[in-house]
Amino acid sequence: MADVSELKARLTGDVLRVVVHLLPGGRKNGQEWECGSLAGDAGKSLRVHLSGDKAGIWSDFASGDKGDLIDLWRLARRLTMAETIREIKAWLGVTDPAFESNRRKSYRKPSLPRTAPQGANRVWDYLMGVRRLSREALMAYRVMTVDRIGPWEEGKQAWFGDWIGFPSYHEDDLKLVKYLNLERKDGKKIILPEPGCEPILFGWQAIPDDAREVVITEGEIDAITAWDYGLPALSVPFGGGAGAKQQWLDSEFPRLDRFEVIYLCLDSDAVGKAAAAELIDRLGRHRCRVVTLPHKDINDCRMRGVTREQIAECFRSAVTVDPGELRNARDFLGEVIEAFYPTGEREPGMSTPFGKLDGKFLFRPGELTVWTGGTGSGKSQLLGFITVAGMSREERFCIASLEMRPQQLLKRMAKQISGLDVPSVEYLTRIHDFYADHLWLFTLVGKSSVTRLVEVFDYARRRYGVTHFVVDSLMRIEGAGGDNYSEQEKVVFALTNFALNHNVHVHLVAHARKSNPQIGGSVNPGVEDIKGASEVANNASNVLGVSRDRRHEQKLAKAEEQVKRGGSVPDIDDLRSKPGVFLTVSKQRNGDWDGVIPLWFDRQTFQYRDRYSQDPVKFLAFERPEPDKYPWGEEAWF
Repeated sequence: MADVSELKARLTGDVLRVVVHLLPGGRKNGQEWECGSLAGDAGKSLRVHLSGDKAGIWSDFASGDKGDLIDLWRLARRLTMAETIREIKAWLGVTDPAFESNRRKSYRKPSLPRTAPQGANRVWDYLMGVRRLSREALMAYRVMTVDRIGPWEEGKQAWFGDWIGFPSYHEDDLKLVKYLNLERKDGKKIILPEPGCEPILFGWQAIPDDAREVVITEGEIDAITAWDYGLPALSVPFGGGAGAKQQWLDSEFPRLDRFEVIYLCLDSDAVGKAAAAELIDRLGRHRCRVVTLPHKDINDCRMRGVTREQIAECFRSAVTVDPGELRNARDFLGEVIEAFYPTGEREPGMSTPFGKLDGKFLFRPGELTVWTGGTGSGKSQLLGFITVAGMSREERFCIASLEMRPQQLLKRMAKQISGLDVPSVEYLTRIHDFYADHLWLFTLVGKSSVTRLVEVFDYARRRYGVTHFVVDSLMRIEGAGGDNYSEQEKVVFALTNFALNHNVHVHLVAHARKSNPQIGGSVNPGVEDIKGASEVANNASNVLGVSRDRRHEQKLAKAEEQVKRGGSVPDIDDLRSKPGVFLTVSKQRNGDWDGVIPLWFDRQTFQYRDRYSQDPVKFLAFERPEPDKYPWGEEAWF
């Protein structure tokens, strides 16, 4: 993954090669490249610095243009900024990761509402008089005055009243329309996004093509206000908050590559801070700046008379956010008080689907869990079941199954998610539709370098908001096989740092090298049994061991076959009630419990359960009612 900052750095590292490519008619003169103007002057009016602090900086004295190598590429090739980024990536050989399971979603086109004449009306009076927005800004963002919205389907009533329409475009292609009513209900705004449309940022129609910096606000009116202050601005479509609130990143991530600096001008409340934290992590800490305003938001500043120069100073003072590893000890007061006097609030992390572990074990953000067990113990299979359960709770996973082809992995997971031996074609289609928002695959089968693995994981985290990453297995990482302990240590450090830096959870499968004392006839591997360097277990936050009682499985299978043929097995209930799988928590750095729980494995559905009488779980319902496309109800607003 490479945004404009990295592309600029790579171009600047080889300035001469770049200018020869772009300006072949020039010549080197000392530490400058000289050629004719981009405007067509045949003289030597364009000069590019080739070295030093100004390497890559250029000026065209005939046309008045100047800038860096990105600007030079755009103007010399007469491209849009988006075309420039794509061409530079191709020239440098930079490719962004692609995921096999990331099929393109289908969205509906928004309907054009019935617009009222712009000018003297309640909506225009509100926007220009109360909100103090200029006519030029409103026209730049193509804001609409609407007196009726809907119906978007036959049989649906229209909503009449004074509405503001905020259209979102990509290159003049209308993608989404949101509506704000001048009236309020119970003191709350009435905001209606047209359903089924692609969630994108509002305001691309007002962003200059050569803009390399942009402001992201929490509301459409704030974006328009920023434009009035002389700042190109976009607005998030669903307000503050994290997680699903920022799902627009799935669509918009590549389009934001062009910006070297992204100013986050969000509300100062809790949801604004949550949005800022998510965007900083996914868009890149190196280019995000957090803006602190004297009032709640930038439109509030305008209504209170804050001047253009005062706002400019706020943006000049915008700061990057310290890395998560760097915090003052005073910041931990609340967490320490909570440790002494717990309030009972839920600790962050993903629980397992096993009741026996409720309150005892969590997969916490910022941790690495090592799954170990002997060959054929079912550790990957059990981890797949944990993945299915996690997705049903809206966690997002990226799996690097270096030992299994995608279709084989997904076949097994289809059984686990449906609770069926053979789901129907329609059910399989429903499952894969669900995967579009929950599961991505690193599709290489064989060996991969940890550098490439982390690069792809980084992209998946930033673009798609993935929260859990699976590596199966350690021995399939280049150089980490056999007794290469130093390389194994590097791999674990790389995965641990990734988990910490992005506040995500990483699951690493590692084979066991020897057996331990038996419990219930099964071998229970732990910290000391992981094959490879001791640093694998030492640097993991959690170590989970999976084992099977094969003798019991064989005895039960023989008894089941005998019953199937009409025979009598007096102790069949006792055999069924005895577990065949054991999950051992041998290390939990941030928890207080370790121990062993028994599990029962269902061969038809590949599911695990923590009591033998439990029925298979259907994690994804097949038959669901159509979602209400009018969640605001059928009441009309006048």
